[in-house]
Amino acid sequence: NFYTFIFQSYYIYGINRKKLCYKGISMNNSNYIPVETRSIKLLYLIILIGLVGILMALLSMNMVLFAGITALPLICIAGILILRYPQLMLFIIFTINYFILGITRYMPIEGISIIMDILYVLTLVLIFVHSALYHNIEWKRSFHILSALSALWAFYCILEVMNPSAVFEGWILSRGLIINGLIITILTSLLCTRYKTLKVLLFTFSLFTILAISKTFMQKYFGFDTYETRWLNNGGATTHIIHSGIRYFSFFTDASNMGSNMGGAGIIFGITSLYMKNKTFKIYYASVAIASLYTMMLSGTRGAIIVPLAGLALYTVVSKQTRSILTGTASLVLIYVFFAFTMIGQSNATIRRMRTAFTPSKDASYIVRKENQERLKEYLKYKPFGEGLGLSGDGLGVKVSRRFTTSIPTDSWYVKIWVETGIIGLILYLGMVFITIARGTWILMFNIYDPELKGILTGWLCAIFGMFLSAYGNSFWGQFPTMVIVFMGMSFILNGKYFDKELSDKIKNYS
Repeated sequence: NFYTFIFQSYYIYGINRKKLCYKGISMNNSNYIPVETRSIKLLYLIILIGLVGILMALLSMNMVLFAGITALPLICIAGILILRYPQLMLFIIFTINYFILGITRYMPIEGISIIMDILYVLTLVLIFVHSALYHNIEWKRSFHILSALSALWAFYCILEVMNPSAVFEGWILSRGLIINGLIITILTSLLCTRYKTLKVLLFTFSLFTILAISKTFMQKYFGFDTYETRWLNNGGATTHIIHSGIRYFSFFTDASNMGSNMGGAGIIFGITSLYMKNKTFKIYYASVAIASLYTMMLSGTRGAIIVPLAGLALYTVVSKQTRSILTGTASLVLIYVFFAFTMIGQSNATIRRMRTAFTPSKDASYIVRKENQERLKEYLKYKPFGEGLGLSGDGLGVKVSRRFTTSIPTDSWYVKIWVETGIIGLILYLGMVFITIARGTWILMFNIYDPELKGILTGWLCAIFGMFLSAYGNSFWGQFPTMVIVFMGMSFILNGKYFDKELSDKIKNYS
């Protein structure tokens, strides 16, 4: 049946292309052989070859060959589906990106970045093949401010290989920082071209968030499993089991990564829930948002609190509604007063730890970070292009080279960019993100008219804004799964006018 499906698909494709006979042979010609007849004969031949192969594999007890032959139809079907619907690759990338580092805690996987590189290249090839066959790839969607600035950033980083203090190995290992943003932007812009695809991606994201929340609750109420305990014993406990309590990390790299991502999810689904037309989805997304924000608190990551606060602040601007502005402003003031000027809930370890984020000058960790930044500032005074890619103290740098910059932890995505690419690189990277956010804000305020679409894109923009500000205190921005989530989100927003036009055209057709 699998083989029949394959060749029926081939036959249907031939009919759709209106190629019912050999070139130059008329259908009325006595020599004409119907396409269906030729397909059936070829099908019989393939089945015969397959059966012979299976028989030989069984006789020789070659189970690998047997499994390969029997799985071939499934592989062919998957290939046909992905070739016809390349947007499936976007979901595959999104899924693997979200879970791949969590899986490595349970089974060693070498070359994680290479796996993602292969997926990116394979998807790009599929897009070109699909475009050649079906001619329905809208290339213009990939040309916008983010793709242009990402290309500029990639070009600058490529030139970093000529930095006198650079190490080629560090440059190679930093290829994700160089090119991934551009690739993700292009893939998302070309493959997510329908509003339905955007909504399915959002729903998929909510399911992944629920899994992350569930894992955090399991850690809190049932304890860490064997593999998590091993990870803690190998050094993770230093930053996750501390005097103020346990910092839960779910299946993320660490608590800071988990906390900031949960804060971002809380903003995305919280704002989305306000605009959903379907009441069931409104309640569902609101519930996910509340659970996400609670999970963020369980991470014990003080810098993560800036994600919902900054997101809420930007929302008051984008909404352009007096009620939203007043409500948002009042909420921000109340939250700030609660943490900064009261001692309410001080007996709770989670609240007590979050409260320290509002008095950073009294926090020993913050003071050490500022001292490290002053030392780096003095060293980088005459290095406008930085030390070189991969040569900051974020763990990778020590493996590549032992020097002053790799001996000082960056503890910040901004500081990492500054150390590796210099003040010029830092300005370029910050400019890329903030210009994109500004452009996205303008689009949402003046170019998006469908309320539900505006709510989804606003939630994503506000989360990205909050997460990028939070990256000052934590170097999670370039880790899995954050980079894919934020660059996908920015691509959705910049292509928002296409989604809006699609929805408005549907309304016109119905009317």
